[in-house]
Amino acid sequence: MTFDDRNMGEKVKESFKSCGQGIIIYPLAKIVKPEFVECGDHTRIDDFVFLNGGTGTKIGRYVHIASFVCIIGGGELVIGDYVGIANSSTLITGTDDYHGGKRMTAALPEEQRHVVRGRIVLEKDSFIGSNSVIHPNVTIGEGAIIGSNSLVIKDVEPWTINVGSPCRIIGKRPKLIIQDI
Repeated sequence: MTFDDRNMGEKVKESFKSCGQGIIIYPLAKIVKPEFVECGDHTRIDDFVFLNGGTGTKIGRYVHIASFVCIIGGGELVIGDYVGIANSSTLITGTDDYHGGKRMTAALPEEQRHVVRGRIVLEKDSFIGSNSVIHPNVTIGEGAIIGSNSLVIKDVEPWTINVGSPCRIIGKRPKLIIQDI
């Protein structure tokens, strides 16, 4: 058996739908379905990230995806400019559902499962804290902060600070005063 590293590290950029300048993808980052990934300038994807391009993944400019982040589910993901996703967070764009008397394991053929795929949007300047989990069909508003170990199952208002399982607003974040680059 041979090891195929075409979907890992810098080599994977060749397969992206579109690829900006100054992107750094560390050698142990794994990207499945890279042909569905669009990546903006100066984005950094650290080692041990697993990203499934799903039905479409658009990553903005100056985005940082830290080590051990897992983006799974086969749905759609939109990440705005200047977004940070801290280590060990999970973004679930699709998941199995028990409705309709179906089984819940990705090892089965589609006809045995009820898969719900959705869309996750992380708007400009939002931040996802370590070990957070974001479920399908959620929008994190512009500038919103999700604290570490939070579970996000519904939309989050812009410029708020949110923590908990499920997460809830605990404060407001001031709007940025610096110019975009």
